[in-house]
Parts: sequence; structure tokens; C-alpha cells
Amino acid sequence: MLVGIELSNSFEMNIKKAVSAIQERDYVTAQEYIKCAMIENYHASEVQNLLGILAELTGDLSLAGKHFRAAYALDPTKKPAIRNLDRITSFNYRFGETNPDFGDKPEETENSPYIIEYDDNNIGHLMKTSMKWPVHREE
Repeated sequence: MLVGIELSNSFEMNIKKAVSAIQERDYVTAQEYIKCAMIENYHASEVQNLLGILAELTGDLSLAGKHFRAAYALDPTKKPAIRNLDRITSFNYRFGETNPDFGDKPEETENSPYIIEYDDNNIGHLMKTSMKWPVHREE
């Protein structure tokens, strides 16, 4: 156990410190911070994602895939795990040229190219945002 790590640290602080340790290639320290975060929230997808990144960086892609799938199963709305899984299972993956998604950056909102517009009869029509539903006016 690391000296100076208190179990009373917040979950978010342990995750940030684990990410920092992984980026500095201090995998033992990162694993200790991840364990502390896991104690606070066992079902957090962030923990499984970081364990997957650790496994990937140490060369165990099979274990990394299991952790990324577990992170996705715990919270399908979090995209870093699925991006990491897509990356390690792609045909063009090369070990050592990794750029893992730690989940530490805010997600960009996806703008849908479609909107629902309602006509005069309150019937909704799915339209591309650049199109407008013709308005029929009786004069």
C-alpha cells in the first residue's frame, strides 16, 4: 500500500491520481490508486476502464478487452471504454502506439443532423436540419 494514500480521499481524486501515474508510466502507483477508487465505488466504469488501460500498456490485450467490456457494461453512456475497446480490436492496432481514452476530458455533445418538425395537423416529420417542411397556407 502506498504511503500517503488515505482511503478517505474522494473517488475522483483517486481516479485523477491514477491517470497521472499511468501517464508517467508508474503502473504500480496507478494500480494502488485504482484499488482505492474501487473501494469507494466498486461499480464505477472509470475503474474498469483504467484497469483496461493498465492491462493494455503492460501488454495483456485479452485482459484489457475484458476490462473495457466490463466498463461498458457498467455504464453504456460512458464512451471512453468503447473507444478503447474499438482501438485495441481494430485491424490497424499497433502495440506501443496507443493513445488511450482516460475519460478525463468532457464529452462533446453530438449534434443530430435530424429534427422533428410538426405540421399544422400536429403530425411530426423527421427532417434534416438544413431542410424545412413546406408550410401550406390557404389564402
